[in-house]
Amino acid sequence: MVEKLKHLLAYALINLVRTGWGGLASIASIAVSFLIIGIFILLIQSFNALVAEWKEQLQVSVFLDDRITPLQLEMLRRRIENEAAIKDFTFTTKEEALANFRRELKGQESLLEGLGDNPLPASFQIKIRDGYQSPEALKGLSAFLSRLEGVEDVQYGQEWVERISQAARLIRLLGTIIGSVLTLGSAMIISNTIRLAVYARAQEIEIMRLAGATKAYIRAPFLVEGMLQGSLGAGLALGVLFAAYRFVAPTFNLTAPLFPTAAGHGFLESSMMAGLVGGGAVIGAMGGSIAVSRFLKM
Repeated sequence: MVEKLKHLLAYALINLVRTGWGGLASIASIAVSFLIIGIFILLIQSFNALVAEWKEQLQVSVFLDDRITPLQLEMLRRRIENEAAIKDFTFTTKEEALANFRRELKGQESLLEGLGDNPLPASFQIKIRDGYQSPEALKGLSAFLSRLEGVEDVQYGQEWVERISQAARLIRLLGTIIGSVLTLGSAMIISNTIRLAVYARAQEIEIMRLAGATKAYIRAPFLVEGMLQGSLGAGLALGVLFAAYRFVAPTFNLTAPLFPTAAGHGFLESSMMAGLVGGGAVIGAMGGSIAVSRFLKM
């Protein structure tokens, strides 16, 4: 079995060399497609890292009525503790809120002179568990907290949450559409390249058929050739992308918007890189299969 695979690989390499510039053009075209896909994956990875960081800092502020009684405050604390969506919370008194506000003014405390009574309310600052940070879940939690006795207002930046969610959906949709189009395009490029190779060896294939060779036996070398072209194209794209990641982006200070290093992440994980190369091989096999199937039907 191993010897047979070695023979198929050697035969595919010979055929790839025979195709000359056509094979190189095919590999280069596939590399461009996978380079675009890789850039989108890095962008999505960077965006997901930023969203994860934002979610970690997301807080729901529950502002309390100044007339709340100690009993109502204790009951409210217990209701918050028992809520499944709430990961953690802290309580800030009116005095602590005013002291925090004074610190934020940084030397402009004179603006508070003549303020009189403390206008800032006591509040709970609530952190939300993963899985409850969608706009719908936060809206439901906000409505629930607003109905509790002693609660004056609930704020969590609803407009910002909705914009982030819409941006995440849009990026995923664009990634899916572009990835699908480029995948199909790569398969067609490989198919057309291998179709030319098939027609160039039409007489050889016809002799093999007359000798009793099965379709699977005839198809196998071209499938391997397609897989070779696809994996080489994907590998070349990863090499170019890594070079840009290591040298070009830091030189022009583009790492923050284009690459996830600013968010504490490195290049693509090894599993993702293996998946891209494997995806290139699968797409190549698809293209080779399409080309050979059309020829054999003729």
